[in-house]
Order: sequence, then C-alpha cells, then structure tokens
Amino acid sequence: MLARASPCARCLRCNFEKAFISYSRWLTGSPVIPTIKRVFDRRPSGDDLKMRANSSRRAAFTLIELLVVIAIIGILVGLLLPAVQAAREAARRMQCSNNIRQLGLSAHNHESALRVLPPAYRAQSIGGAPAYFDLWGTLALLTPYLEQTNVYNTIDLKLTMYQLTPPYGIQAPVAVKTFVPTFMCPSDSGTAVASNVYGVNGDLAPSNYAFCLGTGTTRGKTGWLGSPWDADGAFFASAKVRLTDIKDGTSNTVGASERLLGEGPESTTVASRAAILVQRMYVNPGAETNDANCDASLRVNFNQRRGYTWVAGEPRCTSYNHYYPPNDRTHPDCVANFTGTDPLTRSSGHGLSTARSNHNGGVMTWFCDGSTHFIADSIDMTVWRGLATRRGGEVVQHDF
Repeated sequence: MLARASPCARCLRCNFEKAFISYSRWLTGSPVIPTIKRVFDRRPSGDDLKMRANSSRRAAFTLIELLVVIAIIGILVGLLLPAVQAAREAARRMQCSNNIRQLGLSAHNHESALRVLPPAYRAQSIGGAPAYFDLWGTLALLTPYLEQTNVYNTIDLKLTMYQLTPPYGIQAPVAVKTFVPTFMCPSDSGTAVASNVYGVNGDLAPSNYAFCLGTGTTRGKTGWLGSPWDADGAFFASAKVRLTDIKDGTSNTVGASERLLGEGPESTTVASRAAILVQRMYVNPGAETNDANCDASLRVNFNQRRGYTWVAGEPRCTSYNHYYPPNDRTHPDCVANFTGTDPLTRSSGHGLSTARSNHNGGVMTWFCDGSTHFIADSIDMTVWRGLATRRGGEVVQHDF
C-alpha cells in the first residue's frame, strides 16, 4: 500500500499567494473601501466651518452673559453691604455704651471718695475773677477716676481754667491736647474741631459726652432759660449733689448722654435758617436764651465749634440739657453768655440744647444708677424732660 505524499513548502506558499490575491481583488471591488476613502479625503464644507466656529465661541462668555453676571454680583453686594454696615454700627454703639458707662462709673467713684458727684463745672472765684473763668468741667475732675492720673497731674486746680489776663489762655496745655478715647463716640469723626486757640498751639482734644444740667426750663440766678445755676438735674454749675439727693430715683434720672462734634464756619452769620446744619451747629442770639431769640438767630458757632475741648464744662462742651427732643432736626442748640454784671454769673454760658448722635434712631444715655440705655428719638417730651430732673416728682413710666 502506497503512502500519501505530504505537500511541499513551495505548494503551501503558492496556495497562500493565490488566496491573498483573491481576497485583495474582492476588497477592491467592494463599495466599503471607496466610501471610507471618500470620508477621510473629503474637505470641510462651509457648514462644517460654521459649526466649528460656533463651538469655539461657546468656550467664552457672551456680552449678555457677562452683563447678567455683573448684575447678579451687584445685587449680592447691595444685599450684603447694609448688613455689614449695620454690624459695624452695632459694634460702634456697643463701644459708645461702654464709654459712657465708664464715665458713669468714675462719677460714682468720685461720689464715694468725696461724698458728692462732680459739678458741671467748678465755678470758683479765684483771685477775684468771675466764676466763669473757672470752667474746669466734669471730665477734667473725673480724670483720676478714669485711669488718667497722668493727665490729671498736668491740671493745676489751684488755678482757674482760663488765665486772668489776656490772651486768657487755658492753663493746662498738655491736658487740653491729650486725646482720650473714652471721651469720644466711635460713630463720630473723633477729630479735633479747634486748633491754635486760647493760647494752645495745635489741636485741642474734643469730647462727645456731656453731663445733664436738667430740663433747661429753669432760670437759676439769672432769669434766663437754660441757666447752668441751680438747675434741676444732677450736674450743674458749682453743684454738690449726692446720690441720696436724687429723690426721683437714680434709675429714673439721666446723668449723661452724647452730642455730635461741631462743624461749619466759626463766628459766622448765615443767610438763612436753611443754611444751619441743625445737628452740627449751634446758634448764638447774642441775647437772652429764649424760644423767640433762638429761633430767629442766624449767628452760628460763636466762638468755637461744639465739643471743642473736654476740659471745659460749659454748654458748648461737656454739659447739656433736655430742652429739645433727642436728635432734634428742627432746632439747633442755642448758646449765649449771660449779659448781667454779677461777678458770679457774668458771661456764664446759658443754653437750650439736647443730646445728639450718629446712631440710627436715638442716643445713648447713662443713668445715675450706673445703667446705660438707648433712648429713641420718638420719646415723649414729658418723659424726656422728666428723666432729666433729680427731684421733680414726675411719675415716669418707660420701657427702653
């Protein structure tokens, strides 16, 4: 039996070549290859270019989209800014409350040490001078109780505040130029409103805080409204009031409040009442302080702006009364010097005034019991004046 011969390597190669040639011919005749070739060889048309251009432009903001984003950011800022400002004002009001509480605490310490509260100003006749020369005020007398002993030591209380001879300078140039943060409300500017006056070279340190003379309706020793003498409050000229003398109750009696620092030209007569910055200026009728004279006066800031120094206790500086409602937008404070000849009262400052602040809707006050309260501008005038008296006998109902 004969065996089958195995194919040679050459025959295998020949068969492979034949199969590959047949497969290639089949592919060449197939419609698949030309179609693929046309897809890859085709150049982009105009529509394709537009689509690609639109795709590239969509990668950035359009003008309308940019404006919308800006508007949204503006709205968010508009919503957040008032909240930020309100938070800042709340912090400033809290600091103001703390400042005035510190002043009240020092007044209590004064009363504990000397058995009396300090007066609005000392008003002693020294060297034969009128009492008006001795204007060392409440804050000047409280400095040793406010951890300001170094400042207090620069004040010689054996002398009158003003020199007895021209140029009648203030006799405490170091103290009068020392800025004490506790004396300034953080909601106000905190900057000097007087410079190079009364023999002082440079800025005089101001004060926002003032002590209450009373209602302003009394006429003690002079017959003028707003008299600082024998007033009905806890602090008045040459006063020696004890806490036990406050018969209305210390929790019903305002001892101090705040006032805005003065602005505007000094010693100027304006053209009309509309030109008066009611919250920042005071008028000086040059005559008796009464409603008619004060409402008609066009003389403003005679002779210095309000609050120009913390050492003086006169109505331009660190004393005030409750004659007008808090933050009165109709009546500016009214201050004038008494024109009588009595050495005790001659040239003493009289004033019809009120508390004023930059706080929204009211003023900060310190009561003689040591508490602080924010009093609304809308407070009833009977209540406002009742809170200013130490023994008026008013039945004052309030809820601060």
